[in-house]
Amino acid sequence: MSRAWEERLLRDEELALPAADATWRARVDALFREQCARWPALARGLEALARVLIREVSLGSATLLLQHNPLRLTSTTAIVDEEAVQQRPCFLCPEHLPVEERGLAYGHEYVILCNPYPILEQHVTIVHRAHTPQALGGRFDVLLDMAAALSPDFFLLYNGPKCGASAPDHLHFQAAVRARLPIGRNFAERQLVVSEPGITISHTVSYPAPTLIYRATDRQRLSAWIAETLSALANLTDSPGEPMLNLILFAEAAPANAPGDQRHPPLVWTVLLFPRARHRPSCFFAEEPKRLLISPAAIDLAGLVVVPIREHFERITAEDLRGIFSEVALSLERFDELVAQLRAHRNFTQI
Repeated sequence: MSRAWEERLLRDEELALPAADATWRARVDALFREQCARWPALARGLEALARVLIREVSLGSATLLLQHNPLRLTSTTAIVDEEAVQQRPCFLCPEHLPVEERGLAYGHEYVILCNPYPILEQHVTIVHRAHTPQALGGRFDVLLDMAAALSPDFFLLYNGPKCGASAPDHLHFQAAVRARLPIGRNFAERQLVVSEPGITISHTVSYPAPTLIYRATDRQRLSAWIAETLSALANLTDSPGEPMLNLILFAEAAPANAPGDQRHPPLVWTVLLFPRARHRPSCFFAEEPKRLLISPAAIDLAGLVVVPIREHFERITAEDLRGIFSEVALSLERFDELVAQLRAHRNFTQI
């Protein structure tokens, strides 16, 4: 570990956290208390989050929440082409963090940092200690571990380097409290794709962004199916590297009647995988008054659409949202091909 990161890390004793209460939820709570007292920008960000405006837009089978959040303007409009990224300092490397910012070590490779521009409560960024490109391949098991550690209150998210990550040059995940994310009501209607011991895979029926939904108690089988999906999606979209996607993941205790040791009930992991076609919709680049400054990433596609400009927030319609989602998501035709490929591999056993 570099000395730059060593100087940024807080220990449990510095957080006045007793060993008996050293859960990851308690650590994150303590981190926010410490950082709010030390770091004015974070305190201002949390105060601004308490004042965001929310309005619902019904799309019939789904209800999306719009959030007017002016602090997200920089992230929404981030220039992420290769040349621009190479020319700016990496804002996730320790030497470029604000002087007040400190974090928690997660294992030997990651650091949990408070996000000063939050979308949801206790919004954190989980940063790899090395300056390595954003990529999910080979790291999904780390996400599973993090989801288990932060269960049941938090969700994890991954934004691909070409569809939502404002730092595509530095590997990071994010997490936040999931209570306000409108997942339950929007993803209830689904059709089965694969059912195997320990996992089911379904797809949305009428949601405006076609989505794959994984529910699993067998984490090894889940990891294998995610890898299979990424491979199939890459082939389908002729992607030389990682295909475009966003991902939401969380874990919770299995129902009381689930088999296993009820003193230590198994976890159920839920994954929402959003295959993508484009980074930003055409309205992002339009001239006023047709411009809508929206750059969808995982949280937006899960139903909480961030709009940093007040006038855009007030005039966006259900038709606008349908158009935005249809432009950035994988087309229904391609999505059906992906589903067909997964069904063809339903006897997949390489786990």
